[in-house]
Amino acid sequence: MMISIFILLSQVFAFSKSEAQNWSSFPNGGANDWVYSSCIYNGDLIVGGKFTAIGGVNLNHIARWDGSNWQPLGLGVNGKVNALAVYNGELYVGGEFTLAGGIPLNFIAKWDGTNWLDDLGDMGSTVTSMVVYNNKLIVGGYFTDADGTPANYIASHDGNDWTALGSGLGGGQGQVMALEVYNNQLIAGGFFTTAGGSPASHIAKWNGTTWSTLGNGISGIVYSLTIYNGSLIAGGLFLGAGGSPANHIASWNGTSWSALGSGMSGTFYQYVLALTTFNGNLIAGGYFTHSNGIMTNGIAQWNGSTWSPISGGLWYPANVYGAHTFCQYGQDLVVGGLFTNAGSVNTSHIAKVNFITPGVSLNLKIYLEGYYTGAGVMTATLLNQGIGTNPTMTDSIDVDLYDSSLSYIETTKTVLNTNGTAFCSFLNALPGNYYVVVRHRNCIETWSAIPILLTAIPATYDFTNTSAKAYGNNMQEVESGVWAFYTGELNNDENIDLLDLSILDADINSFQFGYFATDLNGDGNVDLLDSPTLESNVNNFVFSNHP
Repeated sequence: MMISIFILLSQVFAFSKSEAQNWSSFPNGGANDWVYSSCIYNGDLIVGGKFTAIGGVNLNHIARWDGSNWQPLGLGVNGKVNALAVYNGELYVGGEFTLAGGIPLNFIAKWDGTNWLDDLGDMGSTVTSMVVYNNKLIVGGYFTDADGTPANYIASHDGNDWTALGSGLGGGQGQVMALEVYNNQLIAGGFFTTAGGSPASHIAKWNGTTWSTLGNGISGIVYSLTIYNGSLIAGGLFLGAGGSPANHIASWNGTSWSALGSGMSGTFYQYVLALTTFNGNLIAGGYFTHSNGIMTNGIAQWNGSTWSPISGGLWYPANVYGAHTFCQYGQDLVVGGLFTNAGSVNTSHIAKVNFITPGVSLNLKIYLEGYYTGAGVMTATLLNQGIGTNPTMTDSIDVDLYDSSLSYIETTKTVLNTNGTAFCSFLNALPGNYYVVVRHRNCIETWSAIPILLTAIPATYDFTNTSAKAYGNNMQEVESGVWAFYTGELNNDENIDLLDLSILDADINSFQFGYFATDLNGDGNVDLLDSPTLESNVNNFVFSNHP
């Protein structure tokens, strides 16, 4: 007689979580040429690159997004911006320019929020990367002097003067392409094969005094660096790290190198040019089409064990395309690079992607007609039917979500309390608008009148205060101004009719008691006291009403 009870605790019927990513563009279009660099300065997004217009605004190679509009930084600079950094409250800009705000200077400048300043002097050649280390600005690039101070491809500025970092980097080509701080040491990556005069294969660390290697280094050029889950991640154009295979991306745990799956590949190019962490994952960008054999198109994410695409990736009508720079701005990851499309969104060289974590919740209030005893209370049906000892629990309900197009999304099973409240948690549904559909073992299926906005912050929907809360006003008034779901649906055909009455009559004649759907008033017995409600609803031709 007793059926297996699954209702004492809420249970969610759902598959494992999956994350969704949504691409979007900035207003009024993207940039007219590549975006190479990005950062946050004074709460605004700063981007730099080859472009001379962005969002319909004409400017020179650098722009500021204030949350609503793109703005120029004065007259900008007269060449490509490769690197951006914030140091001592000022914005530092490095690249391939000789003018900033109309002021002659070479390859590096700073912006104080209002004006361009030339007190840094000149670098001997292109600046590619910058980072703050030990309260100093570290600059890397193609130069061999910093405002007249000999400095082989890397230099330090303390706010007043330039200083070399030992004998710097070198080899056949000594250029520094990427900088990062890891375990309180400065990490440099690039073309170089020596550091401080000793062999160092494309990556090296500086402890403030001396240069040293990271194991056996990397087999090719390092273009990007970041930190992920306590490890240093290096990306670039290489096939090995620490003497082992690693296709264009590798991880250093402080002791040894390891590959990240089978890495990146592509028909024409296989560069990893940008790295960051976002939403708990490692994000890689560059000129590649596949990650671990999966098509990812210029941008991919690594969750610690597998690579996956980001909503279709990036595209450009040529053989080369991908991300050059990443920056978190608000809840979005801003992606800059060489592309004209991000996923299905037409947006040139700059886009935003929002990683939406699934999971929404809802506080419901409902009454069930047969169990309602008055004054906002229902009977403790489970207790009466011999299930548990909790006097505040009425029964379980199933709650479904359907999107606005009436596609089924997810179901949760939860406990309905005697005061009509029920908390619903949906693990896989993404934030959005949903019809809420409530099902109970002896009540008519009832839909919310309209889709309800659900997010991770619990929404509240009260069916009890007006019939208009149910689709088609499909509820019974049980007290003045108090509404409840119709009772008597026993065969799940969405109608309360003579077929349901025959099921009730059979259980009455069998003197059933306990956990039976036919105990319509929840007193623990199936008897003639359960008949009046069902008979009334049969006579009123009650049926489920939904879109």
